[in-house]
Amino acid sequence: MTTLPKKKKRRKNPLILPTTSAPKLKDVIAAPPTPTLAFQLKPKMVVLRVSMHCNGCARKVEKHISKLEGVTSYQVDLETKMVVVVGDIVPVEVLESVSKVKNAQLWTKEF
Repeated sequence: MTTLPKKKKRRKNPLILPTTSAPKLKDVIAAPPTPTLAFQLKPKMVVLRVSMHCNGCARKVEKHISKLEGVTSYQVDLETKMVVVVGDIVPVEVLESVSKVKNAQLWTKEF
C-alpha cells in the first residue's frame, strides 16, 4: 500500500495588519478643511487689447473666451478693441489663450 505525502499546515497571515492608532471619526470630522484651489482663487478682472477688425474677429474671440474654464462673464468691444474677462481665472493664462486666436496684450493706460 502506498502512502500519500502529508500536507504541510499553512500558517494563515491576516490580510490587514492591525494598526496601533487608527483615526477616529470624530477626529476626522473635527479637523479643519484644507483649502482647495477653488477657494483660493477670487474673481478677477482681466482687460486685454485684442487685434479685431470686423464682427467676425469679435465673434471668434467671444467664442474662444466663452469656452475658457472659470470665466463668469466677458465683454468684447470692437470699436475700442477692448476685451474684459471676469471670473476665477489667472490673467496670464487668459492672455496666452486669447493670443492663440488673435494678437492680444494686457491693456495699459497708454492705449
